[in-house]
Amino acid sequence: MKNKTTVFRIASFCALLLTAICFMSITSCKKKTTVEATGTFFIHLHTNIDTNEVADKTALYRDSGGRHFGLSVAQFYLSNIMIHNVNGNMYTFTGVHVLKCIDSEAYLIGNAPVGTYDYVMFDVGLDQATNALTPASFTNNGNTPNSTMWYGNTSQGYMYMKLQGFADTTMAQNGTNLVHFSYGIGKMFAVGGGDRNLKSVSMPVRTASYAPYILTVGGTQYIHMICDYGKLLSTVNFNTQDSTDTYSLNPSISNIIANNIPNMFSYEE
Repeated sequence: MKNKTTVFRIASFCALLLTAICFMSITSCKKKTTVEATGTFFIHLHTNIDTNEVADKTALYRDSGGRHFGLSVAQFYLSNIMIHNVNGNMYTFTGVHVLKCIDSEAYLIGNAPVGTYDYVMFDVGLDQATNALTPASFTNNGNTPNSTMWYGNTSQGYMYMKLQGFADTTMAQNGTNLVHFSYGIGKMFAVGGGDRNLKSVSMPVRTASYAPYILTVGGTQYIHMICDYGKLLSTVNFNTQDSTDTYSLNPSISNIIANNIPNMFSYEE
């Protein structure tokens, strides 16, 4: 009887030991999940007319061509924001839509893997799917959607850029004859498809003049850029081209301004 009991106990112990070994083997083979180390990027945009930062919405500023004009409204959407890692990877801030306004400069664009980044890319405007949303359903990733940028229907969508201001049209540029201007730049489909007014901007690689952005664990980096409205409006005649809404009102002016968008951005530091 003793022998049978001993054998039974030994068998039970062996079974438990085998079960434990199998469990440990299975557990050790499971793939370990790792949390990627990240930091935070902001984009910091200055509103300029040439080298003059627009600090007063009632003042005139001189552009590089000698013209004087001012801005009371200057806002646009940034989307499809990407930043290039020196290891060759391009990181996209998915779903981020920044509405740059004249009164604000710093905008959160999100977290990215730690590393060294040497240039940024973005679109001025909105992708087709987002542009078809009503303001109530347009989630702007922390930035409040602005119904004043909406044309009022999902067919036309939003103004990619909205500008209002006043310009001196005298030869003397003495501020005695001011013309008010208003430009709304929205989507404009080209023949054969595509959107002529959705402009992609690729900033230069940051080398000797501008140091790359080094993003550390939990760290923050600001992408400082200047938006020069002097360059944007350099080919506009304020006397004869003072308004557009892209659609019914002077659509050709919308296209002229949109073509200047890639040239208006430069690094501030």
